[in-house]
Amino acid sequence: MRQIAFLVVILLSACPTSAQQPPDALLSMQSALTNAIDRAGRSVVAIARVRKDLPADAMGDLKFNLPGLGQPLIDPTNPAFVPTEFASGVIVSADGDVLTNFHVLDDPKQNDYYVWHRGIGSQAVVQATPAEVQAGDPWTDLAILRIENAKDLPAIKMGDASQIQRGMFVISLGNPYAIARDGYPSASMGIVSNLQRAAAAQPDKESRGQAPASQQLHEFGTLIQTDAKLNLGTSGGALVNLQGEMIGLTTSLAAVAGYEQSAGFAIPIDKSMRAAIDQLREGKTPAFGFLGLEPADLPEPQRARGLRGAIVRQVLQGMPAQRAGLRSGDLITKIDGQPIDGAAGLFREMSRRPANAKVQMTLLQGNPLTDDFQSKIVDVTLGKKYLALTKPGYSRFPEPSWRGLRVDHGTALPPGQLFGFSRPREILPVAVISVDPDTPAWNAGLRPGQFVQKVGDKSVPDPDTFYELVKEQTDAVALTIVGPGDREQRISVPTSIQ
Repeated sequence: MRQIAFLVVILLSACPTSAQQPPDALLSMQSALTNAIDRAGRSVVAIARVRKDLPADAMGDLKFNLPGLGQPLIDPTNPAFVPTEFASGVIVSADGDVLTNFHVLDDPKQNDYYVWHRGIGSQAVVQATPAEVQAGDPWTDLAILRIENAKDLPAIKMGDASQIQRGMFVISLGNPYAIARDGYPSASMGIVSNLQRAAAAQPDKESRGQAPASQQLHEFGTLIQTDAKLNLGTSGGALVNLQGEMIGLTTSLAAVAGYEQSAGFAIPIDKSMRAAIDQLREGKTPAFGFLGLEPADLPEPQRARGLRGAIVRQVLQGMPAQRAGLRSGDLITKIDGQPIDGAAGLFREMSRRPANAKVQMTLLQGNPLTDDFQSKIVDVTLGKKYLALTKPGYSRFPEPSWRGLRVDHGTALPPGQLFGFSRPREILPVAVISVDPDTPAWNAGLRPGQFVQKVGDKSVPDPDTFYELVKEQTDAVALTIVGPGDREQRISVPTSIQ
């Protein structure tokens, strides 16, 4: 807020009559702020998380009786209820979809959720409404709550975080300390302090001294940093511009031991995050792209010559990168026109794009240390990234399966199966991810790590096609399977256990 105070001092000192009348510039700024807060504020809600097994005396004197039973009951819809676990959310659809952070919801099997929203119109009444989890994704730290039977809710207007710059004014709207249950989120103003900031890596008890597997996309540097004040409870709130458009979803503070204050961060709402939000609203967990190569940062001599990008150290056999013609030693400089700077930048751009997306890569092939290289543009169709997450995502609709068999993109296999010595020379588009024991698929001999090449006499280019081909089958279905050592076999999967 020091920047804002400094700006006010400059504006006031620029006007000789400032003691009587604020300068026009300051009044214009104030009007923009109040309009933005009013425009976006109705879309920001308070959220409470309540344990399903919460003992009746956990809320002290807040006790009620079930009629005729005499048993105490906690009622979060009662105005006297004060939640101990709370966060913020943003209405993103008129029919009741509320966007928030994955981490604030914890485990939906153990918790219930309530949302306070003001609604529309002068006669709108604030009410605590039960909400159900539609879907949640730990990789993006996004989740959707749904208020059933809602209509005409004030959905926030989405902006484009790809257009923001350092120094732009922003407003944070949220539910600090659970005080926005009256329908009026608290506002805090600041600037965009920085872009592409990295979230702290999550500790992993299973790493045993090795580098832990990444648990969030934001560890690769996606976050907006702001000096707008973000108190406890503002995770899941809106970061908006002066037009009242949402450009970020505020998330946890990155507190550092020994420092008085921690920096505020927000997940940028750009094209890739909007696509993930749309998937979550459909009750699905989003899938992200996989290129299939090992990148490295540029050596200092190359950076000193003004080159930027990520060096391809190794191209993995049978992966999308190899099929597109990438080679060891290539320098990747751009993805879809977006400049790449280092291995982390390449990981970030690949890991935020959806699985099966088509991307355009700009390469330098040859020896960039000399003039013996040429620029080249190639198109790559991404696979699906395997994510070793300690906290699984959740969705309202289960993953599709058929006769005990679940398939996915070939690149979505765990590394032990994907890169093992016994794998096929070529990674096919559709892999067997899991097979339930004592099902027709299991008894037919199907196992995780195999690849499905054909259903009957029809090729299978992707998982959706597989499920489309088998869903209407009522008899035994012949699958052409490729297993370890490129062994091809034809397996008949019956309708029931034989």
